[in-house]
Amino acid sequence: MPQNKTPRLSELRVGLLVLLALAILVLVIFAVSGDLKIPGFGQTTAVRTEMQSVDGLRKGAEVRLSGKKIGSVKEIKFSNQIPNSADAANNIEIVMEIDGKLDGRPAIERIRTDSVATLKTAGVLGDNVIDITPGTLAGKPINNGDRINSQAQKSVGDILNATNAAINNFLNVSDDIKAITGGLRKGEGAAGKFLKDETLYLSLDRTVRQAETLMSSIREGQGTVGRLINDPVLYDQVNGTVAQLRSISDQINNQLAGSGKGTIGKLIKDEELYNKANTLIAKANDISVKLDNTMLKIERGEGNLGKLVNDEKLYADARDTIERLKGIAERLEKGEGTAGLLLKDERLYNNVNTLSTEITKMIYDFRQNPKKYLSVKVTIF
Repeated sequence: MPQNKTPRLSELRVGLLVLLALAILVLVIFAVSGDLKIPGFGQTTAVRTEMQSVDGLRKGAEVRLSGKKIGSVKEIKFSNQIPNSADAANNIEIVMEIDGKLDGRPAIERIRTDSVATLKTAGVLGDNVIDITPGTLAGKPINNGDRINSQAQKSVGDILNATNAAINNFLNVSDDIKAITGGLRKGEGAAGKFLKDETLYLSLDRTVRQAETLMSSIREGQGTVGRLINDPVLYDQVNGTVAQLRSISDQINNQLAGSGKGTIGKLIKDEELYNKANTLIAKANDISVKLDNTMLKIERGEGNLGKLVNDEKLYADARDTIERLKGIAERLEKGEGTAGLLLKDERLYNNVNTLSTEITKMIYDFRQNPKKYLSVKVTIF
């Protein structure tokens, strides 16, 4: 019996040694990969940051540098100080342990004071992680326990809330579209009448037919527009007019390019004509200024014309004179007074006419026989 127990104890010891070796191997593998931390194994640096919200972030979550794992979250706690208002930026402190390596060098060397920590989601439904941006030479190296800045980012809950709001808006728009299409089916509104009113359809159909008839008549050369489009004679005339205009334009360009001869060339290039025109414009400006001054004087009642325009007494006198002349004209029209008799008395007109006839006869007789009227008698004592 004792001889049978000895081999069993030996086998048990060998199995325990194998299990222990496997456990040590697993621990070493996890420690090297960073998934398991053994005190005193590898260099670890604590980095702190503060955020306003850590929705979904848990202790032990991954810490990444540009998406590559370099550590884990060690602690999540509220800051010691209570914020003054609800709008306080960051009140939750996150402690991260950085122990990973990048290209054989400690990852902590890539984190500097200008690095920024952001709360992100690993995949659509994955856990939240902290992602840190690499620092630059503008920042300083990070020591154990130093703090870096953080950046807020929309969480999945915020995205879902925004999506719900967008869906609600879409549903409201859908209800509005249903109401509009229902009104269109009932023939309500201008668009509904346009779709349902047969009279409008007939009018539109009639208009289309008239437009087709009009286009046919135009293509056939009927009417004014048809002749304008289809008459080759009119086309030749228009083409000839365009050619003449082009010839005139060429002549103008030649005159401008040459010595400036010709009427148009002189009008454009003759400096003397320009100076005369400039002098004429200056004189016109002076005349305009003088007219403005004269109008101002007239408005102020200065000078004879100003008094004539603004003097009320002169206006009253002129009105009285006009009234008197009107009265005289009325008396003359009625034949009153000497002047009225001269205008209205027919006997006076006849006498004057007879006198004129007699004077005419006397002048004629004087021309025929002047000796009858001119006789000189000489008497000598």
